[in-house]
Formats: sequence, structure tokens, C-alpha cells
Amino acid sequence: MNRVQLLALIIFCLTYAFIITERLHRLKAAMLGFSLVLLMQLVEQSEIFSFIDFNTIGLLLGMMILVGILKKTGLIQHIAAEAVSYSKGNAWILLVFLASLTAVVSALIDNVTTVLLVGPIALAVADVMEINPMPFIFAEIFSSNIGGTATLIGDPPNLLIGSAAGLTFNEFIINLGPPVALSMIVLFGLLYFWYGNDLRPKRDGEMSKGEFSVPKKLHDPALTVKVLFVMALVLVGFILHGMLHFEAATIALAGATLALIVCPVDVEEILLDVDWVTILFFSMLFMLVGTLEHVGVIELFATKMFSLFGDHFRALTMILIWASGVASAVVDNVPYTAAVIPLVKHISQLGGYDPRPLWWALALGACLGGNGTLVGASANLVMAGVANKAGIKLDFKTFLARGMVLMLATLAVSAAYVFWRYL
Repeated sequence: MNRVQLLALIIFCLTYAFIITERLHRLKAAMLGFSLVLLMQLVEQSEIFSFIDFNTIGLLLGMMILVGILKKTGLIQHIAAEAVSYSKGNAWILLVFLASLTAVVSALIDNVTTVLLVGPIALAVADVMEINPMPFIFAEIFSSNIGGTATLIGDPPNLLIGSAAGLTFNEFIINLGPPVALSMIVLFGLLYFWYGNDLRPKRDGEMSKGEFSVPKKLHDPALTVKVLFVMALVLVGFILHGMLHFEAATIALAGATLALIVCPVDVEEILLDVDWVTILFFSMLFMLVGTLEHVGVIELFATKMFSLFGDHFRALTMILIWASGVASAVVDNVPYTAAVIPLVKHISQLGGYDPRPLWWALALGACLGGNGTLVGASANLVMAGVANKAGIKLDFKTFLARGMVLMLATLAVSAAYVFWRYL
């Protein structure tokens, strides 16, 4: 490891230490790391901004604007009240329903978009029922990451792997569907173990939505129709984005633009609902991780792993799941996956191995590892931002205590599945 690589790694670890210990707000810590990278001239200023994934930033901005407009209709509160009514006040049924819905939708569209849509409903349900919102927050985050693992388009690492390996949409579902289903069962078991008492109804008997303090009528039915029409167009665009040759950010920003034009809303008021802290933090994190990739730190660690286990296919496959999971809990899984893909190709060619078990191991590790820490996946930070706007704090330590347990459990299930089916 040369001097530049060592400095980049020290700065990243320092930044991460501030985030974990909460000595600094996560945005302040990220900005400190970003500033140190530039001041020490590890990367040129003109180059570091190219590390930002503007597709993710544009997707976040567009969907936050759309959700901000949707909130003004009162529809989210009504959906929450209806869900409570039909469940007869059973919080556990509601949690399972919302988490399952999130997992399915996350398999079809980006999981960030999913938590932006379903997350506010989950928080409204907890508020309406006057129960602890944390199980709903964790259910949304974890189920979005697990569900996105199942398909080619559900999570960015899968897109990279599918493109590099020539794997189809159906191959992802057939091969990754079973461990994803098992991981959802593990999730529900852990949530019940952690929060079973909090999810018990406070009183017996049927509950109706009339008992809750929610609006009886939509604030603006005409606005509701317009924004739902635009959101339907956006969702269709996400599903067909491959055929349309549009990036997700293009579809989301075009939808937000259309909604602002056709909906009678105050633009400045809507922009106040945008979580700018999360967007800025994402930008800083992209630049920090991009710096590690740029100077070769990520590839260095990945190469070392493969040099140790390249001649032992079974051990390599198992190590790949666990190493990818741990790495993806610490750094963004997109640059990690991009660095490991050419190494998987190289090792499989040298050893004459069938690379498909390695591809599935990499996909499962990279996607499920995102549940390990608050910064492990985009959906984690977005949902934390949604919760923060509702006055609910989700700190790094609280997330780590739950996320790490779930990550290890789902990785264990995935490792057993891969070993049984392919090795």
C-alpha cells in the first residue's frame, strides 16, 4: 500500500469513526473527510465531483418532490387509517403486510423509491396506533434491501453483475428468489423477537379508522388524482426503463417536473420537504468512497482476498459471500462490486470454474450486507431521513445493534443455500 492509498484509507476510517461514535453529525463528518481529501491533494477537485452518482442523487430529488406533493393530499394518512381498520388494530399484521409489500415492490423498482413511497405510510400507521415506530422503520429498511436482492433491477450491484455476466432477469429470480424468501422469514422472526411486546394491540375488539385522529376527507381530491397519475407514469417508467433506455434519475426528475407543472403547489414550500441533508451526505459519501476506488484501495483488498483463496473454489465462494457482506456494510456496494467483478472473471477463467456460484455469492453478499450499518445502503439513510423529519431519531449505534444481527443471519442462510445448491 503506497502513501496515497494509506492516507485515503486513514481519512475514510476517521470519517467513519466520527459517524459511528456520533462525535459529529454524519454530514459534518463526511464533509470533514471530503475536505481532507482535497486539502491533501489525494484527488483533484475537478475529478472528485465525477465520483458522485448523479443517477442516485437525481432519483432521490425527484422522488422526494413527488412524495412531498403526495403528502399534501392527506392520502398517506388515509391509507394508514384504512390499513389499521382492516387489520382490526393488529400491529403485527400491519407490519408483515407493509414489509412484504416493500420487498415485492423493491424487486421491481429501486428500493430507495420504495421506502420513499411506503415509509411515510408505515410511520403514519405507527402514529395512528400510538405504538413504537422503530419496528416499522426497521421493517421498511430491511425488507427493501432484501427484496431488491431478488431481481436484476432490484439493486444496483445486480445490474452490474447481470451486465458483466450476461445473466437474465429470470435467472436472478430463479437463483436468488429462494434465499430472499428465507431471509424475509428470518427478518420477521427477529422483528417479533425484538418488538413482539410493542406490536401487541392495546385493547381488544375491532378498531375502525373513525377512532383515529386523521382527516375524514382528502385535502384536495383533484390534486390527489393528478399526483397519483404522475406517480403511475413514473412507476411504469421505472419498470420499462431498460426498454426506454432512460436512467432512473431521468424518469424521476421528469415526473417531478410534470407534477410541479400540473399540480397547483408552491414550489418553494415543496422544496422545503426535500431532505437536503441526506442528499448532501450521499454526495459526500460517494466522493469519499470514489476516492478509495480511484487510488486503488478497494481493488487492493479485493485482490488480496482472491490471491489467498483463488485455488479453493468452495472456500472462495463462501469467503466471497461473507467478505462482500462485511465490505458492503462499510462502503457503498456499487464500487465494491465493480472492483470485484473483473477479479471473479479472472479467477474463474484461471481455475476453469463455473462462475455462476461466484456471481450469486457476490450478489447476495453485496446486497444483503447493506443491512449491516446505517451507511450500508441508500435505502437505510433515506428511511432514516424520513424518520428524522417525523421527529424520530435513528442513530448509528441503534441501527448497528439490529442491522448487524440481521445481516449475519441472512448471510448465514445465503451461504448455506449456495453451498447446498451449487457446491
